[in-house]
Amino acid sequence: MKKYTIILIAALVACAFSACDEETTLPYIPVEKPDPTPPSGENPDTYTVTYRLDKVLLCPPENPKGTEIFGKLDYFSSLRMTLDVSPLKITVTFDNGNVPFSPFAEPLPEGPVECELDTNVYPAPNVLRLKDTDTVIATFDQDGFSTEFQLDSKLLTYKYIFKPL
Repeated sequence: MKKYTIILIAALVACAFSACDEETTLPYIPVEKPDPTPPSGENPDTYTVTYRLDKVLLCPPENPKGTEIFGKLDYFSSLRMTLDVSPLKITVTFDNGNVPFSPFAEPLPEGPVECELDTNVYPAPNVLRLKDTDTVIATFDQDGFSTEFQLDSKLLTYKYIFKPL
């Protein structure tokens, strides 16, 4: 019995070595990694989205869901918010159009302003704020971007709800 076991092991070892032929190894084919930077002037990950006002809600304390006032004042249709998103930064351009007031406590600078989308807010929706500040431009949830603000009356809250063009 020992004799057959030794013969079987020897036969398996001989077969294993004969199967390993050095000439059958695969050749090394170097692979060139693509350049991560796109050609000058092109960035496939950069996109621009322009938003218009879809709703303007007037929210008194007795009606927190608000009353639609977008159609009652014609100057709301000119308001736009444009986001330029790239892998390196997000910029927002807020064009107040013909609206005679601003929804922000502090005036925003003219032109594109660098901002960040804070997704670590829980349970509230994501917050779009000016970079390195606490100035909130808008919140983002399943309905899109929205901005809440107050004007002269501390009891009345207004809410802009934006939709992409």
